Amino acid sequence: MPASLETPSATAPPAPPTPRATGAHGVVPATARSVLRQALTGERRGRRLAAASVGLTGHQVAEALIPVTIGAVIDRAVATGDAAALGRWLLVLTVLFGGLLLSWRFAARAAAHVAEYGGHQVRMAVARRALDPLGTATRTMPGELFSLATADARNVSRFTHTLSSKLAAAAAIVTASVALLLISVPLGLLVLLGTPPVLVAMQYLSRPLERRTERDYASAAKAGATAADLLTGLRVLDGVGAQPHAARRYREVSRAALAATLRTERAQAGYTAANTLVTGGFLALIALVGARMAARGTLTVGELVAVVGLAQFLRGPLVDVAYFGSGLARARASARRVAALLGTPPAVEVRDTPTGTPDPEPHAPARTAMLSFEELTVHAPAGAAGPLTGVSLRVAPGELVGVVTEDAAHARALLDCCARRIDPDAGTVRLDGADLRGTDPDAIRRTVVAPPRDTALFAGTIADNIAPDRPGTTARTIATALTAACADDVVDALPDGPASTVGEQGLTLSGGQRQRIALARALATRAPVLVLHDPTTSVDSVTEARIADGLRRDRAGLTTLLLTTSPTLLAVCDRVVWLTAGRPQAAGTHTGLLTASPSYRAAVLA
Repeated sequence: MPASLETPSATAPPAPPTPRATGAHGVVPATARSVLRQALTGERRGRRLAAASVGLTGHQVAEALIPVTIGAVIDRAVATGDAAALGRWLLVLTVLFGGLLLSWRFAARAAAHVAEYGGHQVRMAVARRALDPLGTATRTMPGELFSLATADARNVSRFTHTLSSKLAAAAAIVTASVALLLISVPLGLLVLLGTPPVLVAMQYLSRPLERRTERDYASAAKAGATAADLLTGLRVLDGVGAQPHAARRYREVSRAALAATLRTERAQAGYTAANTLVTGGFLALIALVGARMAARGTLTVGELVAVVGLAQFLRGPLVDVAYFGSGLARARASARRVAALLGTPPAVEVRDTPTGTPDPEPHAPARTAMLSFEELTVHAPAGAAGPLTGVSLRVAPGELVGVVTEDAAHARALLDCCARRIDPDAGTVRLDGADLRGTDPDAIRRTVVAPPRDTALFAGTIADNIAPDRPGTTARTIATALTAACADDVVDALPDGPASTVGEQGLTLSGGQRQRIALARALATRAPVLVLHDPTTSVDSVTEARIADGLRRDRAGLTTLLLTTSPTLLAVCDRVVWLTAGRPQAAGTHTGLLTASPSYRAAVLA
């Protein structure tokens, strides 16, 4: 394998943990349970979660003991007129109040720590999966990724509060039940035997809410993705008069999301009403039985006060425990969506390094390299009318070669194979004779630069977009790339030159200006192999001619592959390969093919 494709050294600092494990298919499928477990207990957060649960349990138990203590004050101090006993019981009340306040404070802090760091871990897992150089087998829209990293991560992390508070509520119910048993066995049994059916009923009623919540979040993510895409292309839509169609499309997905939200809110309202009815009726029954026992004289005044106070107190914990189903439904719905992304198979795979064999030391990329295709076949290129079949081509070091395809999807497939965004179904892509299949895509991309055709600029300056933290890139390198891409006049017209900001997605620039800046970014890499797909579709013919000359001059001595139908660019190529129906048809110079091949002439001069 060439030195330019060697992987990082085994002695290098370890990379941050990724949200996936590499296996036979590149990814071990994630589950909603594993996502929740990692968010709550990963990175030793389990201890804080336990501390939060213990603290909140102490708070709830102390609250449950308050009415019992007040009943004791009435029976053992007020009714007897014992001032000393009154002082002792008031001290007990003071200790209880102090304990429940302190335990709540520290428990809330621990729970907040788990929730914030757990949500951050979920967001980072989503970001790492989205940015994984191996890609994903299925495409996820940016708006949906944003929804996963924000709303869904928040719902998963909030389960910290749901779990710790509901455990504390359950402990409070047990404490109150024990107190009621000590006061009156029938009342205690009523609580112990009546609570489980209440909880089972509320869990059953939460199931429709869980299903509707998951559909609600999916619809909201789709609406957000559509809005982001439309805002990105707003100027283009305005230029072609497609704003009414775009607005209609957004209204459709937005109304679908609204309908899903309303269905979820109706389910939540029904769940709340059922919760109030069931728990309120249960508490009313407890109070009624206690009052009848006090009327018959089987309970003292203090015990009656304790029973009524416990019945009122139990409403909070019972509602909390009953709402566990709602909180679990939301957390599981979001966790399933996150797990679906984390478990998405990669677009390409990397060979496992043999155990105990250190990775070779990284070296600087070679300044010249040969790119070749051998019987390359892609059965179903995205968007193509037919397969790409049996492409064999060699681009020698320092050569500038053009490839013309009848179907633009075939050109995209070739581009993605060069960058290992996809792997061919048959045949090979080789760099200096080494098969790229199974090689780390990051290692390949240090030598082969094959940017997607879609122009993407980032918020920041032009200089940052052209050379984002790339070692060895100087102001002269940037200026040379700008000149070759015919973007120097764009920079000169801006108030701060290369330090001028371009705004999000580069929308402060025109389509042609963005395309030239993106081309300058590719040229500034000085990559041994550069693959470009239609880099001049948004510029005028005069500018395109200047770019063709600059490209030829800037890439002298370096390997370049142009996937284009532009006759201006093809005219500066050393040779051109013509593909029809996904198969190689002819090769030669641009002028020679214009004369010899009517189909080629029709394709490039159309």
